[in-house]
Amino acid sequence: MANKETVKQEEKVVEVEYTPEQQNFHTHIQSLTRKINQHQFEIDELMPSLKTYQQALTESMKSQTDDISEEKK
Repeated sequence: MANKETVKQEEKVVEVEYTPEQQNFHTHIQSLTRKINQHQFEIDELMPSLKTYQQALTESMKSQTDDISEEKK
């Protein structure tokens, strides 16, 4: 049994009837899109924390380098 979907194309509505294979593709596309969107949300949440730790490491290494330079003088 084929699945139907209504698609709007340039001011007109077209009803599309999927074959079972096309429905499978469509289901995968929807699932992958949802997963990508969810992961993108999580990435957007995580990036500020990652940048904070990267900056902290950079500052720590810079401080350590400054300390070593001072000791050599």
